[in-house]
Amino acid sequence: MFRLTLIVASMSCMLLAGGCGDVGALFARPDARISKVDVGSVTTRATQLVFDVDVTNPYQAALPLANVDYALSTDGTKFLSGQADLQGSIPADSTRTVQLPIDVPYVEVYQAVRGAMGKSEIRYLAELGLSVDAPVVGRLRLPTSKEGQIKLPTASDALDILQREVEKRIGN
Repeated sequence: MFRLTLIVASMSCMLLAGGCGDVGALFARPDARISKVDVGSVTTRATQLVFDVDVTNPYQAALPLANVDYALSTDGTKFLSGQADLQGSIPADSTRTVQLPIDVPYVEVYQAVRGAMGKSEIRYLAELGLSVDAPVVGRLRLPTSKEGQIKLPTASDALDILQREVEKRIGN
């Protein structure tokens, strides 16, 4: 009995010593991190925030993207939330940047945030949960967050934006 135990223990040590990288990959978890936030289109109704999310896939197989859920808040007050389906995948053993555009309607901000009407910008906290379909384990939600500022249009900004929209529509 002692001899069998010794053989099993020896084989286990050799397997672990020889394949630490492979064993580590079995227990690794994909990761998502917001690397950058840019302002996309700006209209009289909304500002678009474009979140660059770096998704790391430690697996030896592609990692299909499923969806993303998001919530934006300021001073502890949530003013926007939603969910969107995602297409594509993260190649095996690599990191890929996924762009997530989120339209932030001014009406939502003004209704949810007292005192926002007189401000030129507000601080926000973005909380994203990017979901992937991982091999063997199934759907995983990869949470990430980022703080920043949203510029709110002044009356003169709104007129400039409106003028540009009218010019686009009439072809000037």
